[in-house]
Amino acid sequence: MFFWTLLLAHVIGDFPLQTDAIFRLKTRYTWGVLPHVAICTIMNIIVLVPYLSDKYAWIAIVFLGVVHIVLDRTKITVAEKIAKDNFLQFLIDQLLHVLSILLTAWWLSHAIDASGFEVSGPLANREFIIQLAALIFAAFGGVPVIFYAKKYVATKNTDATASTIYPAFIKRVPGYFERFLATLGIIWGGWWLLLAIGAFLPRLLVNWRDENHSLLIVNVVIGFTISLLCGLFVIIIR
Repeated sequence: MFFWTLLLAHVIGDFPLQTDAIFRLKTRYTWGVLPHVAICTIMNIIVLVPYLSDKYAWIAIVFLGVVHIVLDRTKITVAEKIAKDNFLQFLIDQLLHVLSILLTAWWLSHAIDASGFEVSGPLANREFIIQLAALIFAAFGGVPVIFYAKKYVATKNTDATASTIYPAFIKRVPGYFERFLATLGIIWGGWWLLLAIGAFLPRLLVNWRDENHSLLIVNVVIGFTISLLCGLFVIIIR
């Protein structure tokens, strides 16, 4: 259970709570990662509230904070000095974060006797936590994945250079709802699967005449794929 709650904390802190302003601080200043890591640390504290009377919980919180600083600074340095930010860097960074969470959760499960603590409400609901983490990642984590895909297409299509600019918040909002609803439809199954398909139809209908078709298709296909993978992940894990 430690793994899922800490994973949820990471997903929330690393995506919806990492605003454009926070991201700019990360990339412009050496100390810029600290506000972001502070937010992620607060999320870790929240999900570990039932265990805060145990010193090992605080050791885990500090450890994850230090690791987060190291990983984020390393990613920024690599992007600046070795290779420009790309999907592979994003993927490796997230895998390393998940690995650090997995190791921390494994250690906590041996260091803390969870049976001696009373955990109730959402933090005690494993399925709810997994579903929420999947929904948030699909909605918000899908943005950089789609951006990298569109950026790749732009290199093959000179008319699509605008896609190399990371979308402003207001332009990201429709995608949040699309992927959230699509993932929810896949998780619920049955007739709700229609929601997974229908969530992307408004974008196709509204933008078909105005937007570059290849980029529009990439947006929809990658968005649906992310929702499908997140939805299937929940179904398999439950």
